[in-house]
Amino acid sequence: MPDNDNTLENYVEPDAVIEYIFIERAEEQNKPINDDQGYIMGFFNIFFSGTFKNNYLAEFKNQILNELNYSLKTYDHFKSKAIDMTLYKFGLVDNERNITEFTEMSESFFKELIASLRNLMIVGNNFDIENFKRHHIFNQWFDTYTNKI
Repeated sequence: MPDNDNTLENYVEPDAVIEYIFIERAEEQNKPINDDQGYIMGFFNIFFSGTFKNNYLAEFKNQILNELNYSLKTYDHFKSKAIDMTLYKFGLVDNERNITEFTEMSESFFKELIASLRNLMIVGNNFDIENFKRHHIFNQWFDTYTNKI
């Protein structure tokens, strides 16, 4: 049986919470989001100060990969059974809904993510993010879940 008192005693307040939206890749993007594409919204804590640190790109990628692979296997609306990050691109969304796109989770991407505390989009390489910004899924995610001040 877990020791709840001990668990709460060791709790560390996160320095940052990264909200993300994941949209499964499609071979062809016919409209802002295809009917057969699943999507998931979530969050990750990123610590970049204090005694405990997890502000390493490799750990972040591994955490995201584990979460997405679990989601693909758990929910029946996803077509893929595993994630290959090379088939995705990454968008950082600021509070004015401007998006900076990255073709890979590189050190420069990760530094900008930590510095800006922007919200993360993980979408297929051929996904048109600008077109998607007008879609109700994007607006719901942005209005409800993102780190707006």
